[in-house]
Parts: sequence; C-alpha cells; structure tokens
Amino acid sequence: MIGKGVRMKNTVGVSLWEKTALASILVLLSVVTVGLLGLAIGIGLGAYTFLIGAAICAIILFFRDRQMLWLFGAVVALLALWSIVCGFFFDWSYDGMYFHKQAVITLKEGWNPFYQSSLDASVFASYPDMDLWLDNYPNGSWIFSAVIYSITNRLETAKAVNLLFLLPVFALAVDVLRSVFGMGRKKSIAFGVLFVINPVFICQVFTFYNDLPVGAFMILTALLCIKIVSGRANAYSYVLLFGTIAFSCTVKFTAPVLCAAVLLPFGIYYAWKSRHEIKKFIRPVSVVLAGFVIGGFVLGFHPYVTHIMEGKHVIYPVMGEGSYDIMNTNPPKGFEGKSTPEKLLISLFSKTNNFIEEEPELKIPFSIYPSEWIHLSNADIRIGGFGVLFSGILCLSLLALVLTWIHTKKMRAEIAIILGVLLLLALFFPESWWARYSCFTYYIPVFCLIYAAGMEKQKGMAVLRGVIFAAFLLNALFFVVPVVQTGAEVTKEIHQKLDEIETEANGRTVIVRVNDFPSHVKLFEERGIDYEVSHQALDDPMIFYRNTKYQFAR
Repeated sequence: MIGKGVRMKNTVGVSLWEKTALASILVLLSVVTVGLLGLAIGIGLGAYTFLIGAAICAIILFFRDRQMLWLFGAVVALLALWSIVCGFFFDWSYDGMYFHKQAVITLKEGWNPFYQSSLDASVFASYPDMDLWLDNYPNGSWIFSAVIYSITNRLETAKAVNLLFLLPVFALAVDVLRSVFGMGRKKSIAFGVLFVINPVFICQVFTFYNDLPVGAFMILTALLCIKIVSGRANAYSYVLLFGTIAFSCTVKFTAPVLCAAVLLPFGIYYAWKSRHEIKKFIRPVSVVLAGFVIGGFVLGFHPYVTHIMEGKHVIYPVMGEGSYDIMNTNPPKGFEGKSTPEKLLISLFSKTNNFIEEEPELKIPFSIYPSEWIHLSNADIRIGGFGVLFSGILCLSLLALVLTWIHTKKMRAEIAIILGVLLLLALFFPESWWARYSCFTYYIPVFCLIYAAGMEKQKGMAVLRGVIFAAFLLNALFFVVPVVQTGAEVTKEIHQKLDEIETEANGRTVIVRVNDFPSHVKLFEERGIDYEVSHQALDDPMIFYRNTKYQFAR
C-alpha cells in the first residue's frame, strides 16, 4: 500500500504528477468497487455509492499520505466542475443515445446485473439488440456514470467520468517525460498535452462512448512499462499499474487485450534485463497478475465470470455461439477483399469521411478539403479519423525518426519497444483502419517526436520538431472547434424543441415514440413535461430528434 514507510524504502522519488494520476484512478476504483460490492449483496447504486467510496479512500489516505489526500480531493472537485460543463453538451452520438445512455439510466433506476437481465428492469431493453449489449458488456464506466447521474439527476452530466481517464494520461505522461526522458518542466507539460489531444479522445469527450477509456488505459500501461524497465518505478507506480490493469477489464473487452499486448514485449525485455536479478522481476509480474485477476474475477465478475457460469464465450457477444458481427455493415465501400494493412494505409492517407456509401479518396498529406469539415465532430469517424493533418504529421514524424537514427545510431529500448508494439498493432489489429478502434495509432508519431527531441543542438531538427508539434496542435484544434460548436448547436436545437413542445402541449400529455433512442425520454422527464411512451407507431407523428417522434394526446 501507499505510505510514508513505503516511500522511505524507495530510492526513486514520487512526483506530484504521478500522484495526480494515481488519485484519478483511485476515484474510479473506490466508487466502482463500492458499487459492485453493493450490487453483489443486492444494494442498488446511488449517491451514497460515491460518498462511501470516496470516504473510505479519503480515510486511508489521511493516515497514509496527506498529500495524496489533497490531490484526491482536488480530483473530486475537478470532476464536479467537469460534470457541470458536460451538462451543457448533449451526447448526440448514435451508440451514446442508443445503448450507452440506456445502460446508465437502467443502472441508476435499480437494475442489478448480478441478479437480473436488463429485460426484467426496463421495457426498453426489449428493443432490437438492446439487452444484448446491456446484459453482456463490461460495465465499469456505466456504473460510475450511473452514480454521477444519481447525484445530479441530469443524464448528460454523467459523461464527466471521461475526465478520470484523460487526467491520469496527461499527468503520468508529464511524469515519465521528466523522470525517464529528462525533459524540463515546460517541455514535459507541452509534450504531455500531445498525449491527451488524441483525436479519438477529443471526439468522444462529450459522449458515453468507451473507446476513450480503452485508449487511455492502454497508453497508461505503456507509460508505466517505460517507467519500470527504465528503473524509475516506485511503489506508487505499481499501485497505479495495478489499478490501470484492473479497471481496464471493466470498460470494454478490447481494453485488457491491448494492455496485455503492451505488457508482453516490455515484460520479455525486462525479464532479459533482470535475468541475473530475478527478484526485480517478481514485483511487476505479481502486480500485473493481481491486476488481471482482480479485474477479471472481481471487478469484472459481470460479465466475464457470469458468462462462464452461463456457458457462454467469456467475451460474448463479440465471440462465441450467436456472436454479433458489428462489422458486417460498417466498412466503407471499396474495402472488400483488402488486407488490414491496406485498409489502414488507405484510411490514414485519405480525406476524412464517415459516409459508408462513398469510397475513400486518397489525398496529398497536409492538403485540406472543405468536404472533410462536416465529419470532424463525429464520435466514430471511419476514414481519416485522426484528422485532416495526420497523414502529414505521420510522414514528418517518421522523417524525424530516420534523421535522428542516422545522426545518433542508437535508440532507447523503451522507445524501440513501444514503437514496435504500436506499429504491429496498427498493421494487424482487426479493423485498425477505424480510428475509434485503433486510437493507439495516434501515438506512433508522438513517440517518434519524443525520440527526435533528444537532438537538442541540431537547429534543423529543432525546426522540424517545431513544425510537427504545431501540426499536432492545429490538427487537434480542427477537432475541438466542430466538436464544441456542433455539440452546442445540437443541445440548443433540442432545448428549443422542448420549449416548443412544452408551449404547444397546453396541458396535454405528449406521446413519445423513441424507436432507436429510448434515452430521449429523459429529456422530457428532466424538463418536467407530462409524457407517455408509445411502443407502437404513432398516428400523426412529428419529429423530435433523429427518428424519435411525438404527438399530443387527443
């Protein structure tokens, strides 16, 4: 555990940055663990789940590390502020409105996945494929979001959980850049920003999608591996590694797989490096195994263990009998018969586009087309999902890597390993052409730039690095503006529609037909509009939003 005694035994110091990363993970773990324990004994989620989890963690930190206690409190305060911000942005993403929000709603309203199917808890679970996802998906993020929703009674505030994935990525990146790569404070903070402006993160920060936490936990694992193999890890690093691996098992089936893909090559290298000092290898192996065991069998009891008990594949419905093929209708036109590397390269070097019926159009790196802008606020861009400038960034970063190698003829093992892992995953991980499934691809040029940053005295390289860094920031800005603008516009449109309905209702009940998006009923509920849900087609419907329709009772 963390404590003064433990710190005194470590020769490696602990930075405030690393403690901040750990504080964020502790908020996640404490609340979700209490929530899961409550569900296991038949107690539903509520505001008390957060209060109990945070209180237990705070008491432990009070006696073990007062500085961590203050950081823990600061993270909770930031979470509260971010939940207010999230409340101003409606999640208009398809999967967000379809099943992610519904999972959060159903959990908040008493569904206990340990003992009942979602079909027994909500009539909306009987909608097409809804129970397939609610009953079989990892639910750690949903649980935390449901707890936030229980506190605020405003559904959109529950997206604030994303802060607890982004904050540790930034903080740990700064820590590793300083402690391992020797960067100064300003430079490490600047490079740390690159780790959190991943386009997938930006596009999903105001959504309930779970690709953001998958990418966050994978890069956290990579950064912690770098600390360990470089000899800069301490007790806090190992607690953070445990929490990262354990919680990764609760967000999406691919998260622990990607974490393991990073851990394996680093583990092999560290085993070889520590072959004459086996004791050094015992602690990281024990922590990693404990993380996967606790994550899979305790925090992830539902769905992993329950799947086994029910005779299903452990990651059903992704695999196993009756598995659901999500890719049968999603690849864009022109991808038929192409290999994974081919599809990846086409996607990276094509115009940003999310229209399935259109074939990808290759473009010259750094060129920008007006047709690309309308796609940049989408949560799951299929082609060119890393942005209009990313192909150029990738080319220049690879050039910087080659020039640095020619000049130095050496590369740190940590950089070589992570670049190798990221490249292999990008080339061969299924559906890596789709940015939301391969947000790790974004970090290839990031680590190339970190490698090139070692050539401090070369003026030409300094200019090249500056151009690449500026391109990263500009590429991110091209996402931030449409994400915020579109989110604000959609939110305004919905509230104007609610105002219109409230005025026209004139005391009448509103009959709502939600079709694909049952979470929309909460908009009426939060506004205080008297409504009923129709599970049949309406006689004279009007459009509310997307394919949700309504009419007034006669």
